[in-house]
Amino acid sequence: MRMRAAVLVLVVFVSLTEAARCVPTSSPHCYKSSTKPSEDFICEWDERNPEKGQKHTLHIWDPEKNSFRMHVECTKPAQADIFLEDLGTPLRKTDIWVQTQVGNLTCNSTKTSVILECMVKYSKPCIISMKRSAGILNLTLDKPKDYRGAIYEIRWRERDSEWQNKTFETKDSTTEDFHMLHLQNRTVYQIQLRRQAKLHAHQCKDSLHALWSDWSQTLDVPSEIRHAPVIRRKEKDLKNGSREINLFWDAPPHEESAGGVKYILKFWDWPCEKNKRKKRKTKDQSYNTTIAYSEVKISIVAFNNVGHSPRQHIVIPAVKHLNYCNSDMHLNITKADNKTCLEWYKLEDGETRPEAVQSSGKKLVKDIKNEVENYVRHYYFLHTIRNKQYQTAIMCPFYSKERAPNHGPANVNISDITHESAVLSWLSIPVAAQQGFLQHYWIWISGQGNTKFHQVPANQSSFLIKELHPGASYTVSISGRTKAGNGPNSTVNFETHSKEMGLSWQDQTILIICVVALLCTVICSVAARRLKLLPEVPIPVIDAAEFRCPEEQDQRPKLEEVHEFILLLRQDLSKRRENVTPEQSTLLQDFGLVVFEEEDEEDGEGGVTDFSSMKSCCYPNPSYRGQMLQLPEPFHMTDSTSRDSETEPTYRDGLFFETRVLECDITSL
Repeated sequence: MRMRAAVLVLVVFVSLTEAARCVPTSSPHCYKSSTKPSEDFICEWDERNPEKGQKHTLHIWDPEKNSFRMHVECTKPAQADIFLEDLGTPLRKTDIWVQTQVGNLTCNSTKTSVILECMVKYSKPCIISMKRSAGILNLTLDKPKDYRGAIYEIRWRERDSEWQNKTFETKDSTTEDFHMLHLQNRTVYQIQLRRQAKLHAHQCKDSLHALWSDWSQTLDVPSEIRHAPVIRRKEKDLKNGSREINLFWDAPPHEESAGGVKYILKFWDWPCEKNKRKKRKTKDQSYNTTIAYSEVKISIVAFNNVGHSPRQHIVIPAVKHLNYCNSDMHLNITKADNKTCLEWYKLEDGETRPEAVQSSGKKLVKDIKNEVENYVRHYYFLHTIRNKQYQTAIMCPFYSKERAPNHGPANVNISDITHESAVLSWLSIPVAAQQGFLQHYWIWISGQGNTKFHQVPANQSSFLIKELHPGASYTVSISGRTKAGNGPNSTVNFETHSKEMGLSWQDQTILIICVVALLCTVICSVAARRLKLLPEVPIPVIDAAEFRCPEEQDQRPKLEEVHEFILLLRQDLSKRRENVTPEQSTLLQDFGLVVFEEEDEEDGEGGVTDFSSMKSCCYPNPSYRGQMLQLPEPFHMTDSTSRDSETEPTYRDGLFFETRVLECDITSL
């Protein structure tokens, strides 16, 4: 009994496990991609069981006849094709479902009841082009497969904002569908579209049969590009007849670059095929290429999702024209073919390339020399193609015939004249007047009965005339020369300076420099004083401790003391200081007075004593002691008879002196 129960449980478990392995698909969606009656149908569904080895069968049931209309074994994953010839009329209502088989188990999806003729699902719209001008966006859309008008739903939004929707219909008579949408100017948008068929059968009026297509890809709608790209370029060194060009430019502003920008460049770099141009596309903001030595024209246009910028043209000029053929470029081409191109033009002024340029892929230089104008300079480039790159094999000026120049040098002038030299200068003969390749200039210098000749290179425009005589007159003539001969002369006269005349220009230069240096020194000195740039003279610092304020001094009235001392007029050297008493000497020392005596020689008129060596320092300087007392001025003794009892008061350094002459020839102070 237990054994039977176990077997029953096992069988139920296995059955449930197998049933769990069989998962039905979603309901099938059957449709055709156009409204054409002869169009076959497609059925699609979603598989919900990841198991391998599943088999799907599509069943179509006719409820009116209560019978199967067809069974379709599915060979494609989640899809089956229904051919109209097997289905019969699609106008009757049918039930459709998908049967899934996993091992011995089967399961069915939910049935769908439809009229197949009404089940039309267009492909998702494709935006052929967008053009935006100010606030209007013009859309060009592809037509459905049956080229019929359709119902469209469009939605748009600014980035990261809510969608706005609207629907519109198109007509049958056009090859493309169009729509105009109003947007805000200078604002970036995103748009999507979908469409559905217009069904005309009365059975298809039910909205349940209307199938919308998938939404189109979301596209950014930038503003139109208003300005053409501005190209800048860098040119590298010439090498092997070609030059490498680096072109670069700036991207448009953000509102014009949304959705991406691509650039189309066109090069006109092969002059023998003027309508042939090289076209290059890039999404970068730079482009590198190699071009030949002649002039090249380039154009660039920037494209975004709503249009393109104005076209920008630039011209890369030819390399600098040569005055003579380049000996480093050897011509080893002897026959013209489809890989050679000869380009030539008239170069009247030696620099400017004219508008009229001739080219040929069937000629060489020897073939055109007899075709061009005589005595006029021309220029040619011979280009070749090597390793799929254009190169210049040789470039050179040329004349078909040459003759002597028809003009002499202009603006002939003499400058920097000294007593022995002068400088001759002139303007080169214009290329149009040379009429051939200018080889050199001939200069004749006549004066003092003889003539000297000099030959100067053609690229030179000045000449130093030396070994002249002072104060002499000279005549200078100059002319240009080609291989055909000399042209007209240009003449100028001048006179050298005398030797005595002033300083030489070297000495004048040194003198001027010295004067300028002196003026600069004076100006700087005055400026430094005015602006006080020099340090100030320091003020001596006096110690206040040596001076006592009047408040600190004794303010009691003092009586003026008068002392007398006697200065003896020395008549005899042996009687020195004999009349000076000890009391007087002590009194002088108490007052800080020191008397110095000098032994002067006596003159013939009598004794004269000079007291100029007597010095003293007294109040208010507290350190007067030990210093010398200086009398106001030296005085001389006169005859004692005439000066008897005469006094002469003197005030000096805070002391009052009174001098008088006594009868005994003693001076009292």
